Amino acid sequence: MQPETEQILGTLEVIIEPNSNFNLPGHEDGGYISPFVWEVSEYGEFNILKLSIIKDWLKLTDVDKTIAGWQEMEYLSIFNNFGFEKDEKNNRSNKIKALFEILSDKLQDLESFDLKVSCYLSPNTSIGIIVGKTIDSDWICVCPTIYKETEISQQQIFRSEQLQSISTKPLNENTLTLVSEIKAITLELGTIHLEGDFGGGYYYSYEHQIVYAAAETKERAIEITLQASGMLEISKFHNFYPDKQYFQNENSGSETKYLKYQQVNKFLASTFPEVMMYRFSFLTEENIYIIGKVLGGDWAGLYLESEFVYNP
Repeated sequence: MQPETEQILGTLEVIIEPNSNFNLPGHEDGGYISPFVWEVSEYGEFNILKLSIIKDWLKLTDVDKTIAGWQEMEYLSIFNNFGFEKDEKNNRSNKIKALFEILSDKLQDLESFDLKVSCYLSPNTSIGIIVGKTIDSDWICVCPTIYKETEISQQQIFRSEQLQSISTKPLNENTLTLVSEIKAITLELGTIHLEGDFGGGYYYSYEHQIVYAAAETKERAIEITLQASGMLEISKFHNFYPDKQYFQNENSGSETKYLKYQQVNKFLASTFPEVMMYRFSFLTEENIYIIGKVLGGDWAGLYLESEFVYNP
């Protein structure tokens, strides 16, 4: 481990003991916040795709399996009011097939990943994503939207969401044509609006649709698409608990714990020129990284893992 990284990790371990408690709304069993380090000597340059593969959130799978899953809409079975007539389902299935034909005919190096969405609410469930390279060497990624249960207040984690543009450079003509074709089919597929109660007063509202993005690299195309899906939030982190009164109301007035988070805020702000928050949401599960880049290429900061609890 690089000396600068080791020093930062050591300080964070003093401020935040491993597996310290952190309570997100509705996560009655609590979550855990721990120091985190990404070493470039072990993992290479940090990016969303690499992290997702290492964490087993994305696993390579067969493209045909992904398309079949989109056609069957198994993921939507967790929503109590979901149901399609046979003709509606067949019509949607045919449109998904047409989308697949466009992707398979016009993209090279086509890959598919199982995207983890399993939790106790929906065991053994995943949603596939598809990514491939255009003849212009741009990349396109396509996947469905994902439901997330937890809303995190700005009073708990103050951040500014960084919405990604479709590309950092102009896309090439063939790519733009293909994007237009994908857009046309996704508009035909439309949005499935689901609203109801999981039981016990746990209400949901969810818009299911197919989203996509194009970019100059595979990693960036996947990153932008996952943001559009609702699975990934990328934000500039400012601080924990900017409102002391909010903290005290939520934590029974614990002054010691409040001062600890202010110490964390001060350390992160003084250590990194910019601190980023990467939030991965899978139905009820939250995985949040609050990290900055260390001189030499490592990343360091904090990792928060927590799960929403349905307790009717």
